[in-house]
Amino acid sequence: MRTPLVAVLAATALITAGCSGQLPTSSAPRAGLPVSQQSEREVDRLLPPAQPGAGPVEVVEGFLRASEGFAGDDDVSRSYLASELASSWVPTATVVVYEGDAELTLLSEDEVSVELDVVGRVDAEGRLTEQAPQTSTQTFGLTEVDGEPRISTFPDDAGLWLSDTAFERVFRPTVLSYLNTQEDVFVPELRWLADSEGLPTALTRAQLGPLPGYLEGAVSTAANESVRLATPAVPVDPSTLVATVNLQGATLAQDETRAAGLSSQLAHSLLGLSSVAGVDVQASGQPLLLDGSEGPITAATELPYAEVDRQVSQVLLRVGEELILVDPSQYALRDLDVPDDVVLPQVELRWTGLAATEGLGDLAAVSVDGTAFRRWRGERVHTNEGIGDDLGAPAVDPQGAFWVGGVHRSSQTPRVWVVDAAQLDAVARPVEADWLEDEDRVEAVSISPDGSRAALVVGPAATEETEEAPVHRLLVSGIVRDNAGRPRGLTTPLPVATHLRDVSAAHWSAAGELVLVGQRQEDLEPQAFRLELGGWLEPLGELPGLVDAVPVPRVTGVEVIARTQDGGVYVPEGQQGWQPVRNGDQVVVPGG
Repeated sequence: MRTPLVAVLAATALITAGCSGQLPTSSAPRAGLPVSQQSEREVDRLLPPAQPGAGPVEVVEGFLRASEGFAGDDDVSRSYLASELASSWVPTATVVVYEGDAELTLLSEDEVSVELDVVGRVDAEGRLTEQAPQTSTQTFGLTEVDGEPRISTFPDDAGLWLSDTAFERVFRPTVLSYLNTQEDVFVPELRWLADSEGLPTALTRAQLGPLPGYLEGAVSTAANESVRLATPAVPVDPSTLVATVNLQGATLAQDETRAAGLSSQLAHSLLGLSSVAGVDVQASGQPLLLDGSEGPITAATELPYAEVDRQVSQVLLRVGEELILVDPSQYALRDLDVPDDVVLPQVELRWTGLAATEGLGDLAAVSVDGTAFRRWRGERVHTNEGIGDDLGAPAVDPQGAFWVGGVHRSSQTPRVWVVDAAQLDAVARPVEADWLEDEDRVEAVSISPDGSRAALVVGPAATEETEEAPVHRLLVSGIVRDNAGRPRGLTTPLPVATHLRDVSAAHWSAAGELVLVGQRQEDLEPQAFRLELGGWLEPLGELPGLVDAVPVPRVTGVEVIARTQDGGVYVPEGQQGWQPVRNGDQVVVPGG
């Protein structure tokens, strides 16, 4: 017996929901808060409980449908479960997201299999991993309870199974705020948390948690193991929408720097919720006031930290050996006059992968054969022939230092170097990345606008036996700096967009977002994508012969300029189209 699971229920209703103090994160029951202390949800779905006389397939089907209501006080999904499983079930332990309809098959009176096309998973911390659609078969065990079949066993590590449409309704992309170690700016980290009355509590608990492993040593947080919520939940006043975060922790009130950092992190993250208009951070019931503040924090401008605000008003277009300054705000990339204090050099054809600092005062490139690194500063030029081999295109960080990947000339093992900004002839210093394998090759590097993360395109070493095109992967690593702010290491990286079968380019478009060029399993050639780290990959439209797509941060948002193999330069047109505007050999975004 096979039957499709329709993702959308026929009936929905507007109801006033009861309030759950926080999302279920363990099997231990916890008391909630009174209704008056919670913010009110606008819309809830009416989900039916288990019906008398339903067979095993109908019970499993009903459970999958009702699961999206797991975070509400009126959660009926547990009515489909045997009592022991209902009490131990932790819905957010693992969330499986699938597309299309599920196919259910009755294997026996006490077993039902569910076949799903899985497209993503969310772990217990709310981190999403997208994957290429893959058929997965899950088996549910049932037992009889008072004459009715009920689910008694789940597949291993089970939590929720949600269609992609249900997932978008139930979970909200939510940003945590960490602190940059060099500047007073936030470093964003995206999580997916259940969209319920308990969202402010879930977000606060996530913000008080430890740093993600790949960011340890690269960013900081004012939270630690001694700081925790003093109350079971974070109440939001329904009239003022002020969230009260009451903390307890040793010396929190006495450490002004730490208190300011933690208040900033919590306020910045919570103010990102539409249900929160102000944040009152307390220590054991006493307000933790920032300098100059007299009450709840109601705007990000009140905080001593800010989001990175990077805007680019001019872009370089390389045509042969000539560099042309163009206006990215103009549809056709109109030429601009070169400022008197800027010298644009003639770049010989033996140099490729040009990078430029934000003010165009410093430019760098590598030789076509990958054996030399050159810098231009005004009328002066310096060439370094001794860094290494297989050098990739350089990148520039917010401090004006250049980064380049390649291999050590003697050992032929992979390396990443940084060339400091101060001296034109500065020595290239290796940055420790002991997680790189001997066969790895760092093809490209891009540094985030806040200087805390590096995106690396890494592929295998070429061999004479290799017949197929090499497969490259995208990694994001935290940048560990010394006391002087100089890069000294790259943390064990986070694999990104692992469902792509190849990645050929990646550039930061914002502190938590990349524009990349890659291929999905179904793509015949590379395509451009936008990716908020921790989110879903967003296609930008097919463009035959695509080589690169570079983001240009503007006041109105991020513009993308693409380049094809035949030298065509394109800008977006419509939702997913491209319009040719010029010809060129490279588009260079200063500071990117």
